[in-house]
Amino acid sequence: MKTSFITGWAASLCMLAACTSPSGTYRDAYIEYAPVTVNAEQQEALRAKIALSDSLYDPLGRMITQELKGWNYHTDALQGTFHDTRASLFYAVDLLDSHLPEYEQRAMDIVDKVISLQNTDAQSPSCGVWPYFEEEPLATKRSPVDYNWADFNAVCLLDIYMGHYDRLSPALREKIKESVILAAHAVQKRNCEPGYTNIAIMGSYVTYMVSHLFNLPEMQQYAAQRLEEFYQYSLQKNGFTEYNSSTYTIVALDELNRMQRHIVEPEPRKKIDQLYEMGWEMIARHYHAPSGQWVGPQSRSYNNFTQPSFYGLLKKASQGRIDVANAVEPAEPKMTHYIPERLIPYFTRPEYPRIEQDLFENLDPQIEGYAYLTEQYALSTASRSSLWNQRRPLTAYWGSVEQPHCLQLRFLHDGYDFSTVNIQTAQQENRVVAALETATDGGDKHITIGRIENGRFKARDLRLRLQLDNCPQAKYALPARPDGQVSIEADGLFCSFRLLYAAFGPLKGHWEEHREGANCYLDFVFYQGAEKEFDLTKMNEAAAALALAVGGSPQEVSLEGAACRKQDGRLQVAWDDLRVEVPLKPESKPIKEGSQWYY
Repeated sequence: MKTSFITGWAASLCMLAACTSPSGTYRDAYIEYAPVTVNAEQQEALRAKIALSDSLYDPLGRMITQELKGWNYHTDALQGTFHDTRASLFYAVDLLDSHLPEYEQRAMDIVDKVISLQNTDAQSPSCGVWPYFEEEPLATKRSPVDYNWADFNAVCLLDIYMGHYDRLSPALREKIKESVILAAHAVQKRNCEPGYTNIAIMGSYVTYMVSHLFNLPEMQQYAAQRLEEFYQYSLQKNGFTEYNSSTYTIVALDELNRMQRHIVEPEPRKKIDQLYEMGWEMIARHYHAPSGQWVGPQSRSYNNFTQPSFYGLLKKASQGRIDVANAVEPAEPKMTHYIPERLIPYFTRPEYPRIEQDLFENLDPQIEGYAYLTEQYALSTASRSSLWNQRRPLTAYWGSVEQPHCLQLRFLHDGYDFSTVNIQTAQQENRVVAALETATDGGDKHITIGRIENGRFKARDLRLRLQLDNCPQAKYALPARPDGQVSIEADGLFCSFRLLYAAFGPLKGHWEEHREGANCYLDFVFYQGAEKEFDLTKMNEAAAALALAVGGSPQEVSLEGAACRKQDGRLQVAWDDLRVEVPLKPESKPIKEGSQWYY
């Protein structure tokens, strides 16, 4: 146990006694906080949000429950009911923020219970971290520990400590203090690299706030250096590692906004404000107003369509000037988001057509982003990526806010996105060429967890998919030959797609189509049948080349001139000035240390 962990306690008690007013408000040269207050409208929104979780609360277990129904990255169990640590603390924060008296004791019970589940074994590598579930303590956990839970849960406890200080009993205050100090030491020990954006920001916040709340000088120095490293790293990349991510950009902005509310030290605050504006600029440049979609390319996304909560964020952060249909404003009374004034026209008076180009990774291998936005559609690509289910390296959006449509390229292994398949693209306005390659040691369901070993994996189904989401009226024609043209018409958008070459070992494949609700799946099936083992190291070819064009008429989507060839063990695809190439034979693609790219 570090000396500062102990010696800081006495000083911190004196500091709190001297500086915390009876109202719970605090400010010094470094941090500030005040009790959370809500108006009637915010309280009603919180009440509605709380109601969604009430049925999941277990009074005897004093926690929120979660039902597992299949494979998860970080859990041993596949199915059953479990008590969720993070969800329980999120719920407790909402209960306290609402100031509804009937929920106060429940919130205190939850906080007390979740703190008791933290790993406090000083000899354990995960000391200070929480398990996902009470039923899977870290000491006996077989699946990988998620060290992010120290950051997530510490943030919640800090929210409670600072926003509801006067409502906490002295005993619970002490438990929270001990818990967040232990979590902050876990964060410091892990020392997450700056490329892991949301955790880099969150860990900086946790260590900064804990070190100043409880007078831990060594940690104060660490937190300042960590924030500086993240700032310089983001400047060098001109953005966040999880580039243009509809999920993690918002998480980053939320955490930076949390910093803005609590960190007042002048120099760090200037850097936080600059990082915050960088996040909004990425959003603004990739917002397609006609369809209401946040377009790609995206490094990490959990949904193909923009969610109503995002429209609610736009409305609130623009003081109502950006008012999109279906907006659901977040039930978060502490939020103080704002869109920098210079970026408002991207949402209210956008100029089309336009091209947005980004250099997302400037080290070898570089990753460039290209988005072509018009009044009718938006087509985007990443020059280098993988087909992990969180990547969006090739997508198109069109339609309206009320009825948006999406086209996405995927590769599926037994119905789940196959992360070991990588993609390289080149785009010019509405035209794209792309080539797929396969790694012998890439991911399966995840880019890093459960990676393929020795090039071997088992499969019942392998297919390349051109997916049309929310296109119930789509018309399309599939070719009889594998390398024939796929023609699509959907709500005024025309698309031509041609698989110029495709091989997966000896498998050549065939086209077939499926419909599922409003979605259409145009699949090039390499294999379907009894489970068998595949060995990528024994394959001379596992690659594909394709060309795609979208437009407002059939004349705009001709694929004339697109071609590919095999030369010197590589698959080359070209269309006028657009060119990419990949190895035909699967190769090893080791993880790039200190990075989140894993292309």
